[in-house]
Amino acid sequence: MNIEANYFSGAGSKPEEIVDSYINRRNELVRSHWDFIWITDGDVWRVSENQIVKAFNGLDYIFNIEFSRGGLLKEALVHIFARNR
Repeated sequence: MNIEANYFSGAGSKPEEIVDSYINRRNELVRSHWDFIWITDGDVWRVSENQIVKAFNGLDYIFNIEFSRGGLLKEALVHIFARNR
């Protein structure tokens, strides 16, 4: 399993590059029977709607800090580990 976490406070090219690279990384991992989880947050996602939509369409697991604290990350991990038993 690959878990990436980051926080973006401002707009720029980095979030766009990250989305594309994480979708590519997820696709590589899936071919090897691995999973990819992305935890991201920050003000940039309020103004980069097209990029976050792209991420939701291209990734299986994407959470912000609040979702993670609320138990969704744990639920995803339980699901992944149960599926892979």
